[in-house]
Amino acid sequence: MNATRSYSLPVAAFAALVMAFIILPVAFIVLYAFNETAYLTLPPRGLTLKWFFNFFEIARFRAALEASLVIAALVTPLSLLIALPTAVALVRYRFPGQAAINTLLMSPLIVPGVVTGISFLSLAARVGSGPGLTSITIALTCFAFPFAVRALVANLHGLDPQLEEAARNLGASRFGAFLWVTLPQLRPGLLAGGIFVFVEAIDNFSIAVFLTNSRTTTLPVESYSYIRDFDDPTVAAMAVLLMALSAVLVFAIDRLVGLDRFIALK
Repeated sequence: MNATRSYSLPVAAFAALVMAFIILPVAFIVLYAFNETAYLTLPPRGLTLKWFFNFFEIARFRAALEASLVIAALVTPLSLLIALPTAVALVRYRFPGQAAINTLLMSPLIVPGVVTGISFLSLAARVGSGPGLTSITIALTCFAFPFAVRALVANLHGLDPQLEEAARNLGASRFGAFLWVTLPQLRPGLLAGGIFVFVEAIDNFSIAVFLTNSRTTTLPVESYSYIRDFDDPTVAAMAVLLMALSAVLVFAIDRLVGLDRFIALK
C-alpha cells in the first residue's frame, strides 16, 4: 500500500525559499549575460547577444578555452582508464580493507579543492615540474576520476555477473569474457563518467588556479583575471554557455545511467 505524505505550509514555504536562494543568482547571471548595457539594469533596457560574440572575439578567452579543452581531452581518458579496473575491483571482488579503500577513493570529492591545489603545487615544486599543463592534468585526473568510479560502480551493480560466467563456460578466457560481454554493457557508465570528468576538468577553478602559468591558463582562471580588469557581462555570457553545456551533459547522464543510480552510495 502506497501512502502519500503531506507537507505543512511552513515546510513548503521553506522549501520554496531554499529553491529561490539557489536559483535567483543563476537567473541574474543569465539576465546579465543578455543585458544590452555593460551594467545590469532592472528592468533591462534591451536584450542582446553581443557579449557572447565578445567572448569568442577576445584572444585571451580563445586561448584559455583551447587550453581547457586540451586538458579535458587528456584528463577524461586517463580518469576512465584508472576508474574502470577500480570499479570492477570494488564491485566484483572482496578483499581486506575494501570499505576503507572505497572511502579513500571518494576522498577527493570531500577534500576542498583549495587543499588539493596547494598540495599538488607543493608536489610540483618538489619534483621540479612546476605549474603547467602536466601538473594540471595530473591534479585534475586525481581529483575527477572518482566521478567516473561512481558512474561505473552504479552501472556494474545493474549487470548480471552470470553472463560473464556463461561466456567463460563456453570457452572464453577471463579477459575475453570481460572484453566481449561485460565491457559493452559498461558503455553507459563510461559515457556518464566521462561526461562528469570532462565537465569538472573544464569548470575547475580551485585546483587550476594554483597550477596555471603564462603558457597554460584555463577558462575559469582567465575569467577571474578578466573581471579584475573589466566590468562587463562577457564572463556572465561565458557562464551561461558553461551552464548550458553542463545541463545538456547532465541530461545525457540521466538518460544513460540515471542520476538516482549515480548519486546513490553503493
